[in-house]
Amino acid sequence: MTYTGYIQLEASERYGKSVLSDTYYNGVFKISRPTYTEAGLPLVQLIHVGGGYVDGDTYYMEINVNENAKLAVTTQASTKVYKTPNKQVVQQARYKLEENSELHMKQDPLIAYKDARFIQETELHMDKSAVFFLTDILTPGWSKEGELFSFTCVTSKLKVYQGGKLVVYDHLRLKPDEGVMQLLQLEGNTHIGSMFFIHEEVTAEWVENLREYLASFREAHFGLSLLQVPGVCLRILAKRTAVIEKIFAATEKFIHNTNNRSAISWRK
Repeated sequence: MTYTGYIQLEASERYGKSVLSDTYYNGVFKISRPTYTEAGLPLVQLIHVGGGYVDGDTYYMEINVNENAKLAVTTQASTKVYKTPNKQVVQQARYKLEENSELHMKQDPLIAYKDARFIQETELHMDKSAVFFLTDILTPGWSKEGELFSFTCVTSKLKVYQGGKLVVYDHLRLKPDEGVMQLLQLEGNTHIGSMFFIHEEVTAEWVENLREYLASFREAHFGLSLLQVPGVCLRILAKRTAVIEKIFAATEKFIHNTNNRSAISWRK
């Protein structure tokens, strides 16, 4: 199958240092040269040279982090999904984390414009000793009619496997014509933030401490859920992207403080 954008990355440990051991990209996807964070992680930016996602686009990303290696990945800018009158945009991601490896992914917002249809499917296979961090933000795009939710449908699925067993399944689906602003859905909010952090040291007490740490944030509604495996899901409902990003930054600070190391600098 020919994809609109295709990326394949592999990180390995070499002489005590994590490096990109293999890279391949094609189509409208590119990657930046890696820079190193204070914690010694290679940080790469995913770049879309096409300007946005349009009718019938297909994207595929595969990231493998080998034993003892670490990798941080972010995007260069927000992902913009435009009108898809004939066929929805599909983006697939496949991640594999081996023993004692780490993958940290911080994505800029997904902006869905009028009549946009978007499907994202993420699948992660990880060792129990591996660490996984992922953030995602969904915002409604501008329309000339002034409607907040003029896109048709946005679907995001996350599946996490450990030892070949499905341990986490998250399915977020927004379809404006089904009343997304109603009770038990967005309840008047316009922006959604999702964060997943899987680490063998996450416990119920750890989650409760994080909940207390975030209690001062009053501009958004958020909830923390302990996963079936050691890990946590943070979901945020807000009216501005900046509010979600602020809570994400505070959460990252808490995570790295409890692990006694510097937070990742995601500067662009």
